[in-house]
Amino acid sequence: MPVEEQVCVLYAGVRGYLDKINASDIGVFEQEYLKHLRSKHQTLLATIRAEQELSERSDAEVAATLDEFIAQSGLARE
Repeated sequence: MPVEEQVCVLYAGVRGYLDKINASDIGVFEQEYLKHLRSKHQTLLATIRAEQELSERSDAEVAATLDEFIAQSGLARE
């Protein structure tokens, strides 16, 4: 897995986004979130790859992608 994708997935866990997902759905979350990033947020992934760190801007973008994805994924606990 490319580093920029690892950053986004780890961010979800470290920042508490996975707390919103049932443990049994974490694998599905990872697969679907990566598809979402690859299809809709290629620029963000390229920025993380180029910067080799999370700037304030890219940090905010990762958070926004997670909010967007979790809301539309149907994986969030109710």
